[in-house]
Amino acid sequence: MFNHYSTTEKMNNQIFLQRISDKIYGEAVNFLRDEYYFLNGAENGGRMRLANYFVGISQGLSDEFITFINHVVEQTKNNDFPTMNLPEGFASQDENLTDFEKTNNFSFGSFDMAVTENGLQSIEFQAIATYPFTATKINQFIKNKLNLSNTYIFANDKKETWDDFISIYQSIMGGKYKKPIILVDRNLQHQKTNFEFYALQKELGISVDMVDIEAIFEQDKMLFYQTATNEKKKIERLYNRVLPSEAIYEDHYPSNLKWRFRYDKLYHDLKFINHPRKLFEVSKRLLPYLDHPFNPPAFELKNVVSEFLNGSLSYLDYVWKHKEGAAGFSLILSPTETILKQLIAENRLSDYIVQRKVNYKIFKTDDGLEKIVELRFMTAYTKETTNIIPMARIGHCVKQENGSMVYKIHFGDNNRLGYGLAPVFIFSE
Repeated sequence: MFNHYSTTEKMNNQIFLQRISDKIYGEAVNFLRDEYYFLNGAENGGRMRLANYFVGISQGLSDEFITFINHVVEQTKNNDFPTMNLPEGFASQDENLTDFEKTNNFSFGSFDMAVTENGLQSIEFQAIATYPFTATKINQFIKNKLNLSNTYIFANDKKETWDDFISIYQSIMGGKYKKPIILVDRNLQHQKTNFEFYALQKELGISVDMVDIEAIFEQDKMLFYQTATNEKKKIERLYNRVLPSEAIYEDHYPSNLKWRFRYDKLYHDLKFINHPRKLFEVSKRLLPYLDHPFNPPAFELKNVVSEFLNGSLSYLDYVWKHKEGAAGFSLILSPTETILKQLIAENRLSDYIVQRKVNYKIFKTDDGLEKIVELRFMTAYTKETTNIIPMARIGHCVKQENGSMVYKIHFGDNNRLGYGLAPVFIFSE
């Protein structure tokens, strides 16, 4: 399969894009719409779209990605990274953590890698499950329609099945007794990836209620929520989907009165699934401290101010990332001295890390478009088991007046035919 797409370049032997037929693509879009309320593309009211290409990767490339993930996981377990001061309201109480997360582990992760001419390069990672249920289902759906041989969709084990996938998520979310799950987010109906919430609700096999943070309240040192019919229900398994950056900078948590609970308070009979403190601890803040060939040079901005000001580091060569950012929040793609001086004046240098820009590999596809690819491996862990499901984002690049390239990979920048959320299939070697 790969020899057909190979050139003298290393990566062409390990990854390719292939168009999905209009018929199968239409069926896939309808499946996502009918099953999970996925709105495909701006023309249908959607804020993202399913790409009409799939990404094929070699088993070797997939295994290399997993090696990097394992490196991060081991360093996290061993406390090899600097400790951090959590923002107000995000500390945790041991009694409210799952046993697995009490021991420096994180249940869910999403790891993003740019595909470059010279191999994979880490973009970022975060301790959150972005859309594993949707990815698994659409990968399965299209793989079956294409009748692909010698391929698999779970990166950790080619023999992994849908039932194995469901089993690990049931164990993490429902615990031993598979208790009902309360999925919590803010502005639920307007979340870009709320299709994943519907996928989880439909497929998990355990009761899942989707609840807005404004419906949650404390009573008798326990947490409850108010249903649409004004029924009061107790919360025992709270699956947090709130991004800390949205809670802090849009809602002004924890001072905002619409937040009637806190992540750092002790509640009886409650377990947080993936406590939000994990989103701080396992995040892009760790990039400056990772020593791995897949990790581009990265620094704490506060430690390299003079290097930018005296020109030994070029603004053109780096992207500046907010440590608490997600989904493009406070991402500075084209930093300047003016921006640096503003951050100094606002005493915000400590909020940012800087990462050397990577040069994405350009894929020229049969629709006449040029594309870039970012792979995302979504992980789930228990003490005994692991699951890793891949997906990809297909984006584009823009050449600036100064000759530099800006790579556009976020879904909001690629809401058009040929780009977007792409299935990934791993080809056995």
